[in-house]
Amino acid sequence: MIDRATVDKILDAVRIEEVIGDFVSLRKRGANYLGLCPFHQDKNPSMSVSSTKGIFKCFACGKAGNAVSFLMEHEHLTYVEALRYLAKKYHIEIVEKEETAEEIAHRMRYESLLVVTDYAQKFYADILWNTDVGKAIGLSYFHERKFSDETIRKFGLGYAASRPLTLCSKAVKEGYKPEYLVAAGLCLEREGTGELYDRFFDRVIFPIHSISGRVIAFGGRTLKADKSVAKYVNSPQSEIYDKSRSLYGIFQAKNAIAKADKCILVEGYADVISMHQAGVTNVVASSGTSLTVEQIRLIKRFTDKITIIYDGDAAGIKAALRGIDLVLEEGLSVKVVLLPPEDDPDTFAKSHNLIEIQEYIEENEKDFISFKSDLLLEESERDPVRRAQVIGDIVQSVSVVADPILRNIYVDMVAEKFDQKPDSVLAKIAELRRKKRALERSRRRFEDQQAPVPPVMEPAPAAEEDVAPPTRPAFELRDAFLAVPERELCYYLIKFGTYILHFEKDMYYGSEPVEETTVSQYIRAALADDDLVFVNDLYRTLFDRYYAFEATLPAEEEPEARQERIVRYFTSGEDQALNQAVFDLILEEHPLTVKTYEESITPEAQALARTVPKSVLLYKLRITEEQCNATTKEITQAQRNGEAEILRDRVARLQLLNTVKNRLSKELKRL
Repeated sequence: MIDRATVDKILDAVRIEEVIGDFVSLRKRGANYLGLCPFHQDKNPSMSVSSTKGIFKCFACGKAGNAVSFLMEHEHLTYVEALRYLAKKYHIEIVEKEETAEEIAHRMRYESLLVVTDYAQKFYADILWNTDVGKAIGLSYFHERKFSDETIRKFGLGYAASRPLTLCSKAVKEGYKPEYLVAAGLCLEREGTGELYDRFFDRVIFPIHSISGRVIAFGGRTLKADKSVAKYVNSPQSEIYDKSRSLYGIFQAKNAIAKADKCILVEGYADVISMHQAGVTNVVASSGTSLTVEQIRLIKRFTDKITIIYDGDAAGIKAALRGIDLVLEEGLSVKVVLLPPEDDPDTFAKSHNLIEIQEYIEENEKDFISFKSDLLLEESERDPVRRAQVIGDIVQSVSVVADPILRNIYVDMVAEKFDQKPDSVLAKIAELRRKKRALERSRRRFEDQQAPVPPVMEPAPAAEEDVAPPTRPAFELRDAFLAVPERELCYYLIKFGTYILHFEKDMYYGSEPVEETTVSQYIRAALADDDLVFVNDLYRTLFDRYYAFEATLPAEEEPEARQERIVRYFTSGEDQALNQAVFDLILEEHPLTVKTYEESITPEAQALARTVPKSVLLYKLRITEEQCNATTKEITQAQRNGEAEILRDRVARLQLLNTVKNRLSKELKRL
């Protein structure tokens, strides 16, 4: 681990124009540099690089960041890899955190396992290319599958023979420790004797690579027709291989995925290899396992668009359906392509050229709503109960979409396709999301108490005479509606959080005069007074992390110095979404919604005593307006349904909300 002092030393030495200049031709324009943006098809220079601020910004595609994030995005490096790149460029010695004896032993063991898997890959490849049995059986099989020699070498394919060409015996003779061969899943021990024998034999071998290209596991396919023999034998879970976090072909495909800004997901080894050989190189496979959250996040490092291609048979369709909600929940857009029933991606790629494959995908990929509805409604057009179940299933998928704008687009699509009112769809989604959050809170509470999560029980039906009047779930605050004022408050935290608010003696906010305080203290106290928590996930994360980090800063430092530390912390971390949000905030010239009438004659920092309280009041007013709108809709529905008790309750609530709304409006006018 690189210690914080070394990270700061690297960031201090970096000149962003030099780093970006290694990849993009820059020319000086005023105080900044200008160049073609490498993150989109830029015909006119639209990327500005500021050497004084240490940041870049593309005014066409919106990409922004510092030297670290540029390298991570452009070179597909991890955070640590980007820091090492910069350390090497500027001749800075990396100071690692001192390891304990246990940590050293773990690292050495981990590296040793990678050494033996690398040896095994070379061993299997050597048998394939340089032995009679390998050529006659393994190489012939690959050629029968129409894999070219170039493709076979690209994916490091091999062959595992039986005696005497065994991996275990040769590896031990060459000095590799049996314990590592067993731990890597290459060899097994016979009970009683402890004798080693190969896990893979009489099989063609598919090495599985990590994202950095290290061999971490293998898949072995039998060539025997005997159905009693397992078709595939795969490496077990190990210290270097977690199948739920690995994707077959990710190393070979990562650059193509980033360039195409789309990942094509298939099911098996041969599917990936044949698609690559046909020229479609942005393809990976889940290797026969159900798609996992970790695999989706691995894809998300390179793109936020996934197209799932599975066989057109029943099994393929079910596999596609299983993965959709997971992809949506992780914030990626997903489309599905079903091949003709007689094809899988392997056979389809072999029988079509690149242009035909690309055209088929473009013409047949469907958004998940169209895919699910077309599929599930085939047998239910005349069955209203089944139709309602289908709509519910699709609405469930929409409810897991994190992006509120994208979620609202899907709501409109569902409403139009099924002739439903958008408000009804929104209400159902709000209910589903509310239940999910409640369940998550319950689970977290029980996890904190180190107790198991109790099952969710349906309440017992009440006796007929005890049935309460119908109630509806409370409204859900829309993060799309509140994102702008929440963003503005984050803007003040990032740019001026440690600055002192110098209030005039006669300035009142609410019923009491406000004492001198910092921007961050004022915002936190003002929101805490009304138990307000940010709705937008990204800004809530930024808000929480801001206060956690600010608490670690030296109190004696000047506000400007402390603010510089805060900006550096938020723009040099590993959370790229958060980094991007902060870059966008610090590049804002002015607040987003507060019109500072003094801006032409007064520096922004000197107007904080008015603009910050005004932003807080606007945020509270926006929340109150949203509550009023939701309550008005409930009143209308209660009147339509003749629900007298609900109507009285909602009218009383609306009166109270209007009182609060009027008070907030008056306070705003006083500012």
